[in-house]
Amino acid sequence: MNIKSLVDCEKSKWEKIQLPNTYKKIGIGLAVFSFVLLFINASTINNIEYREIIKYGILVGLLITSISKEKIEDELITKLRMQAYSFAFIVGVIYTLVLPFIDFFVDLIIKADEASIKDMGDWNVLWILLSVQVLYFEKLKRTHK
Repeated sequence: MNIKSLVDCEKSKWEKIQLPNTYKKIGIGLAVFSFVLLFINASTINNIEYREIIKYGILVGLLITSISKEKIEDELITKLRMQAYSFAFIVGVIYTLVLPFIDFFVDLIIKADEASIKDMGDWNVLWILLSVQVLYFEKLKRTHK
């Protein structure tokens, strides 16, 4: 198997995962709707179960937005998308490693007897990965036009 056929095979696998462009609007709509519901829940009902469901609605909306095709999907868009995924991964790892220590030192200053290093939740990590990818990809597209 030569390099070109390997690249074509991987490209075809990626294209199978991608959703059509119309899903991008659905994903953005779901993320925004869930975000609004999160504020409504926090200000009125304050139900913990609803909050968790709504938070995962935001993640699903961001994921749909992240894997939706652009109207014109060419090599430049694919390259920018992969750069955004790489950048989001690096930011996510740094965020996950640094934030528990920042929280610890703030807790140490405010309430020293209760200070401990807390683990990052799955929602926080996924939210930072997906939101950074979507926002950075949009920024990269705008700078390359």
